[in-house]
Amino acid sequence: MKRFMLIDNDIMSVKKYYLIVAFLWLHLAAKAQFDFKTVEMELAYQCDVMVNADEAKHRVIAHKLFLTQFTEVLKADKSFEYPFDSLKWISKKYPIDKSFRIFTWEIKISDAEYTYFGFIQMEDGRVYPLEDHFKEAESVIDEEFTTDTWLGALYYNLMDVKTENDQTYYLLFGLNRWSKFENRKLVDVLFFTREKIPVFGKPVFRNAEKGEANVFYNRLVFAYAADGQMTVNYNPGMEMIMYDNLIPKMSRIPGYGETMVPDGSYVGYAFDKKYWNKVDKIATEIMDTAPRPNPILDQRKGKKIFGN
Repeated sequence: MKRFMLIDNDIMSVKKYYLIVAFLWLHLAAKAQFDFKTVEMELAYQCDVMVNADEAKHRVIAHKLFLTQFTEVLKADKSFEYPFDSLKWISKKYPIDKSFRIFTWEIKISDAEYTYFGFIQMEDGRVYPLEDHFKEAESVIDEEFTTDTWLGALYYNLMDVKTENDQTYYLLFGLNRWSKFENRKLVDVLFFTREKIPVFGKPVFRNAEKGEANVFYNRLVFAYAADGQMTVNYNPGMEMIMYDNLIPKMSRIPGYGETMVPDGSYVGYAFDKKYWNKVDKIATEIMDTAPRPNPILDQRKGKKIFGN
């Protein structure tokens, strides 16, 4: 949220409009039961502006209104039952048992900077806002994070995992447009405490280097060239997480040095009912695209990439 302060001066002229609209909308919502279809139409409009408006200040204004409205809608009675299918720029993912759902989205707040937002909505009505602190985080592959210290990302896949001890957690596959020169993809782990509190990160990824002891990671994080394409997803045919193997190469973007790009081979992690174990060099022949269950598109304009 704090990165929005950088352009607050640009939106002071419309602050009064924003406050009036938000007040009227919340007043109406408080006095009547939600008409979800009508509310969704307003949210869809704000959502479209916050993603596609040419000027950053217009995107930010629309997002502030959207965030206020969407927060209240998700708290409304029976909102969990409503699909919100018209919010096409918002990723919405469910586990198999539909016990919760997770919304994530990104906002381009300048030519070279994105920030991320989201909610976890539980079937019982509880709602957890997700606050992006990825760029302030340290030891991202080793630490646990909460909804208040979330590693912001746009999630394109959610996968249920059940261990040999009959415990369940969820793999979250996400994209973060880190900078003008670099993107990051991650495979994070979401689990819930006994009190049903969401926590991110679990030491389930095992790397066994030659001649060294096992090393365990709480999540996988990959940095790669912003002008390149990298695939990270679960492949059901191979029964493993697969991703492009990255190698250093001089960037094609002027002013940037060495970056990471795919070399045409693939690496993965296979599950043994307890840990995800690293498997090097799965594919030795170069393919046009990596195996994956659904298309993952980095170019969003005119595309619908968040099908459930």
